[in-house]
Amino acid sequence: MKKYLLFISILILVSCKKSENIEKNNTRNVVSQEESSTINNAVSDENADIEDKQNIGVPKESRIIKSKFDTKLLFGIWTNDPEGPHADFDLSKKSFYVVDYDGDGDMPYLINEDSIKVYYNDFISIGIIQNVTKDTLKIDWDKNGITIYSRWKG
Repeated sequence: MKKYLLFISILILVSCKKSENIEKNNTRNVVSQEESSTINNAVSDENADIEDKQNIGVPKESRIIKSKFDTKLLFGIWTNDPEGPHADFDLSKKSFYVVDYDGDGDMPYLINEDSIKVYYNDFISIGIIQNVTKDTLKIDWDKNGITIYSRWKG
Protein backbone atom coordinates (compact mmCIF):
# COMPACT_ATOMS: atom_id res chain seq x y z
CA MET A 1 0.00 0.00 0.00
CA LYS A 2 2.86 2.40 0.84
CA LYS A 3 4.46 1.82 -2.56
CA TYR A 4 1.14 2.57 -4.24
CA LEU A 5 0.71 5.85 -2.30
CA LEU A 6 4.32 6.82 -3.04
CA PHE A 7 3.76 6.16 -6.75
CA ILE A 8 0.56 8.27 -6.77
CA SER A 9 2.35 11.09 -4.91
CA ILE A 10 5.17 11.11 -7.45
CA LEU A 11 2.68 11.21 -10.34
CA ILE A 12 0.87 14.16 -8.78
CA LEU A 13 4.15 15.98 -8.16
CA VAL A 14 5.31 15.44 -11.77
CA SER A 15 1.93 16.54 -13.08
CA CYS A 16 2.03 19.75 -11.01
CA LYS A 17 5.58 20.52 -12.20
CA LYS A 18 4.57 20.07 -15.87
CA SER A 19 1.59 22.37 -15.36
CA GLU A 20 3.85 24.98 -13.73
CA ASN A 21 6.31 24.82 -16.65
CA ILE A 22 3.52 25.22 -19.21
CA GLU A 23 2.22 28.26 -17.32
CA LYS A 24 5.72 29.80 -17.21
CA ASN A 25 6.17 29.25 -20.95
CA ASN A 26 2.80 30.81 -21.71
CA THR A 27 3.64 33.83 -19.55
CA ARG A 28 7.04 34.18 -21.22
CA ASN A 29 5.39 34.03 -24.67
CA VAL A 30 2.95 36.82 -23.74
CA VAL A 31 5.79 39.01 -22.46
CA SER A 32 7.86 38.17 -25.53
CA GLN A 33 5.02 39.19 -27.85
CA GLU A 34 4.60 42.48 -25.97
CA GLU A 35 8.33 43.17 -26.15
CA SER A 36 8.52 42.35 -29.84
CA SER A 37 5.87 44.94 -30.61
CA THR A 38 8.26 47.67 -29.47
CA ILE A 39 11.76 46.24 -29.76
CA ASN A 40 12.86 43.80 -32.44
CA ASN A 41 15.44 41.39 -31.07
CA ALA A 42 18.06 40.10 -33.46
CA VAL A 43 20.74 37.50 -33.76
CA SER A 44 24.25 38.72 -33.13
CA ASP A 45 27.55 37.30 -31.97
CA GLU A 46 26.38 37.92 -28.40
CA ASN A 47 23.15 35.92 -28.63
CA ALA A 48 23.66 33.62 -31.63
CA ASP A 49 22.68 30.59 -29.55
CA ILE A 50 19.13 31.86 -28.98
CA GLU A 51 17.07 29.83 -31.43
CA ASP A 52 13.91 31.95 -31.48
CA LYS A 53 15.70 35.09 -32.70
CA GLN A 54 15.92 35.87 -36.37
CA ASN A 55 18.75 37.70 -38.04
CA ILE A 56 17.43 41.15 -38.94
CA GLY A 57 20.01 42.02 -41.55
CA VAL A 58 21.82 44.91 -39.89
CA PRO A 59 22.85 47.40 -42.58
CA LYS A 60 26.56 47.95 -43.17
CA GLU A 61 26.22 51.73 -42.98
CA SER A 62 23.87 54.40 -41.75
CA ARG A 63 21.44 55.99 -44.15
CA ILE A 64 19.18 59.02 -44.29
CA ILE A 65 16.31 58.58 -46.73
CA LYS A 66 14.74 61.95 -46.01
CA SER A 67 14.88 63.91 -42.76
CA LYS A 68 12.04 66.08 -41.51
CA PHE A 69 14.65 67.89 -39.40
CA ASP A 70 17.85 69.72 -40.31
CA THR A 71 20.72 67.24 -39.94
CA LYS A 72 23.00 70.09 -38.85
CA LEU A 73 20.81 70.29 -35.75
CA LEU A 74 20.42 66.52 -35.35
CA PHE A 75 24.10 65.66 -35.64
CA GLY A 76 26.03 66.09 -32.42
CA ILE A 77 26.73 64.67 -29.01
CA TRP A 78 23.62 64.34 -26.83
CA THR A 79 23.00 63.60 -23.16
CA ASN A 80 19.90 62.83 -21.15
CA ASP A 81 21.65 64.08 -17.99
CA PRO A 82 23.63 67.31 -18.48
CA GLU A 83 25.05 66.92 -14.95
CA GLY A 84 26.17 63.33 -15.60
CA PRO A 85 29.73 62.14 -16.22
CA HIS A 86 29.29 61.42 -19.93
CA ALA A 87 27.05 61.84 -22.95
CA ASP A 88 24.57 59.20 -24.13
CA PHE A 89 25.26 59.14 -27.86
CA ASP A 90 26.94 60.89 -30.74
CA LEU A 91 24.77 61.09 -33.85
CA SER A 92 26.81 61.67 -36.99
CA LYS A 93 26.53 60.93 -40.68
CA LYS A 94 28.56 57.77 -40.01
CA SER A 95 26.73 56.25 -37.03
CA PHE A 96 24.74 56.42 -33.84
CA TYR A 97 27.68 56.04 -31.46
CA VAL A 98 26.62 54.82 -28.02
CA VAL A 99 28.90 56.29 -25.37
CA ASP A 100 30.11 53.86 -22.69
CA TYR A 101 28.93 50.83 -24.66
CA ASP A 102 30.50 47.42 -24.10
CA GLY A 103 32.48 46.80 -27.25
CA ASP A 104 31.99 48.72 -30.47
CA GLY A 105 29.62 51.62 -29.87
CA ASP A 106 29.09 52.48 -33.55
CA MET A 107 25.55 51.48 -34.46
CA PRO A 108 24.18 51.97 -37.95
CA TYR A 109 20.89 53.83 -38.18
CA LEU A 110 18.20 54.76 -40.67
CA ILE A 111 16.41 58.10 -40.64
CA ASN A 112 13.21 58.49 -42.63
CA GLU A 113 11.17 61.66 -42.10
CA ASP A 114 10.78 61.91 -38.29
CA SER A 115 11.74 58.34 -37.40
CA ILE A 116 15.15 56.96 -36.48
CA LYS A 117 15.83 53.24 -36.39
CA VAL A 118 19.02 52.27 -34.54
CA TYR A 119 20.46 48.81 -35.18
CA TYR A 120 22.09 47.73 -31.91
CA ASN A 121 23.97 44.43 -31.69
CA ASP A 122 21.00 42.56 -30.20
CA PHE A 123 17.92 44.60 -31.05
CA ILE A 124 16.47 47.45 -33.05
CA SER A 125 15.23 50.58 -31.31
CA ILE A 126 12.82 52.87 -33.12
CA GLY A 127 12.44 56.48 -32.14
CA ILE A 128 10.13 59.21 -33.32
CA ILE A 129 11.95 62.52 -33.34
CA GLN A 130 9.55 65.04 -31.87
CA ASN A 131 11.68 68.16 -32.10
CA VAL A 132 15.26 69.35 -32.40
CA THR A 133 16.78 72.76 -31.73
CA LYS A 134 20.33 73.99 -31.35
CA ASP A 135 20.45 72.69 -27.75
CA THR A 136 17.58 70.19 -27.33
CA LEU A 137 16.54 66.91 -28.96
CA LYS A 138 13.27 65.13 -28.10
CA ILE A 139 12.79 61.50 -29.12
CA ASP A 140 10.04 59.02 -28.22
CA TRP A 141 11.98 55.73 -28.11
CA ASP A 142 9.97 52.56 -28.72
CA LYS A 143 6.72 54.26 -27.67
CA ASN A 144 7.99 54.57 -24.09
CA GLY A 145 7.57 58.31 -23.76
CA ILE A 146 9.63 61.28 -24.86
CA THR A 147 13.26 61.48 -23.78
CA ILE A 148 14.69 64.98 -23.73
CA TYR A 149 18.38 65.29 -24.60
CA SER A 150 20.63 68.30 -24.23
CA ARG A 151 23.62 68.98 -26.38
CA TRP A 152 26.73 67.75 -24.56
CA LYS A 153 28.83 70.58 -23.28
CA GLY A 154 31.59 68.39 -21.75
